Amino acid sequence: MIRRTRETYAFINAHPEPSTPEEALAHVLAVYKDEDDARLMIQATHNIYADGVATGLTMGDLRALAARLGL
Repeated sequence: MIRRTRETYAFINAHPEPSTPEEALAHVLAVYKDEDDARLMIQATHNIYADGVATGLTMGDLRALAARLGL
């Protein structure tokens, strides 16, 4: 059984569980709203193209996609 605190319930009320891909994207953006645009959120590759080079989606990318979707 999951033990929930007042803080957990407050979080749930502020951030309901997403049920669509659009809601999931909005949820991630809300939970990580203070993250820098450069933060890599989804890593696709690492050290493939050069040492230390990672590819994937950053917070800035996710914000741009949300804006294009009108979220």
